[in-house]
Amino acid sequence: MKLLTLLSSALLVASLGVTTLNANQGQPKKPFLIQGELPHLTGMVQILWDDEDLALTADQKKKLAIVKKDTMSKAKSLGKIINALEAKIVKASADGAKPDTLKDSVSRLAALRAEATMVHLNCIYNTRHILTKDQLDIIE
Repeated sequence: MKLLTLLSSALLVASLGVTTLNANQGQPKKPFLIQGELPHLTGMVQILWDDEDLALTADQKKKLAIVKKDTMSKAKSLGKIINALEAKIVKASADGAKPDTLKDSVSRLAALRAEATMVHLNCIYNTRHILTKDQLDIIE
């Protein structure tokens, strides 16, 4: 039964990712350079937080909560800036701005997306170092 729950959870997370990518038309996008290719380990951990097979210790839960809070805070902050800058670039382009006048904004956008991607990569790294190999086998 636990295996069925795990598989159902994994399918749910996978389908939400695809649905999100398809449904994001006209909505704020994820702030990362790499879209849909890196795992969202904290999401899987959250789904299985109290799962008997995953068996997170109190210490692991404390550390994972800190990683999640730090990651979400940074990603949301960067996301707001990224979405606003992207909207500004799109509007300027639609209004007929010359591409050269948008170069600095596009470079800034790329740097912000790179920063957000590094936040994501750090989250993955930190999460993997908190979990045991057996726990990682369950969520990955």
